[in-house]
Amino acid sequence: MQVVQSFIEKHQLLQANQTVVVAVSGGPDSLALLHYLNQLKATMNLRIVAVSVDHGLRGETSLEDLRYVEKLSAEWEVEFVGTTVDVHSYKEQTGGGTQEAARALRYHFFEQVMNQVEGDVLALGHHGDDQAETMMMQMVRSVRPESVRGMPVSRPFSLGKLIRPFLCLEKEELLRYCALHKITYKLDETNQHTDYTRNAFRKYVMPFFKEQNPKLNKHLQLMSERVRDNQQYLESQAEQVLETMEMSYKNEPFVKFSIRCFLTHPLALQRTTFHLILNYLYGYQKEEVSYMHEEVFFKLLHEDKPNAELNLPNGLKVIRSYDEVRLTFSKLNQPGAFTKTLYIGDTIELPDGSIVTAEWTTDDRELDLFEYICDSYHVKLPLIVRTRRPGDRISPRGMDGSKKVKDIFIDQKVPTDRREDWPLVTDSDGHILWLVGLKKGGDCVNGKSDTRLRLQYKNIRDT
Repeated sequence: MQVVQSFIEKHQLLQANQTVVVAVSGGPDSLALLHYLNQLKATMNLRIVAVSVDHGLRGETSLEDLRYVEKLSAEWEVEFVGTTVDVHSYKEQTGGGTQEAARALRYHFFEQVMNQVEGDVLALGHHGDDQAETMMMQMVRSVRPESVRGMPVSRPFSLGKLIRPFLCLEKEELLRYCALHKITYKLDETNQHTDYTRNAFRKYVMPFFKEQNPKLNKHLQLMSERVRDNQQYLESQAEQVLETMEMSYKNEPFVKFSIRCFLTHPLALQRTTFHLILNYLYGYQKEEVSYMHEEVFFKLLHEDKPNAELNLPNGLKVIRSYDEVRLTFSKLNQPGAFTKTLYIGDTIELPDGSIVTAEWTTDDRELDLFEYICDSYHVKLPLIVRTRRPGDRISPRGMDGSKKVKDIFIDQKVPTDRREDWPLVTDSDGHILWLVGLKKGGDCVNGKSDTRLRLQYKNIRDT
């Protein structure tokens, strides 16, 4: 088993003085693992704890397997913790499949034991044949290369990490190990049922591939490690891309970014970032988000239409407005149409929380697009602050004639979802004086009056 020792050292799976929890089912793989690690106990000063779960799926037979693991652990002077779980009840509660329910309950118990014994490592007996089957199934189910990555050699779990020291071995090597050390094991008859996808792959698919390439397991394990290394690098780069985006962690999380900036990155990095965004918004990668959704998303980024919308699973929306893309579970709350009267000396609050003030002044200097000054005799009071209406036109300063407010929104690339509640100011005759922040109407500062009208707009959310 020198190959296993080298594999452990290469991936730094074990350290001296650790508490190692070993998942044991009673089959040859897990018993070989328990035996092997128990041989390291003295030289590495390890504390070995065997943990076994009876899923209750095979009646008295599966319970006997648990009792057998307990008996063998005692003979090998290994601590033992076991339990029986109700897979059928859990399956009814969650609506998942039998194997998914069994796995969830099994790993939940493993985590409990890790916490109980303050375990550093949870060791599983998956071997190279398991890895090859996993990767072939992933290849059939997904077109995303990063999804064909197999089982990790190690990953964080509970207080420590989960490890798979036998991924470098084939099933036949473990059977020979059991024979050499006279280890009697139990066989689960359900492993022969081809109703389960993995068993069907094991029986019908893998023998053909291994005939074509006897070193298939080794090659796929190396492929798994390289894919994971490459993906880890891509994800680290994608995290930096995410930092350039606007992200909300509040009740309704969203991600917003510039298409122009996003498309400057290589396509592989764009794809990885897209899936990190989904992980962030969903909390985990949804299986329902297929490569078709990904293709439509990127088509939305490249098409000529300035405004577009895409629906993803579970109510997630992708909303494009010119150069801006927003991913959110709900559209922006739109206050809708409003009309408010504004008297000189007053301040009014608009539905989105912004404010508009009106006052007399002798100063004719406008600081920015959010301040408007005109001669008092150019307007008929009181003023009206409202949203746009069909056919609205404004006569911009320095321009002959008038222009549709709708065309100004288009020219200024105002997102569609913001146009309906964009404020404008008119006098009491309906003449549009100011399309706030965009255009100012009329040559209103050329008169000789000492008294002028000043309007100021401020969005209090930006202060």
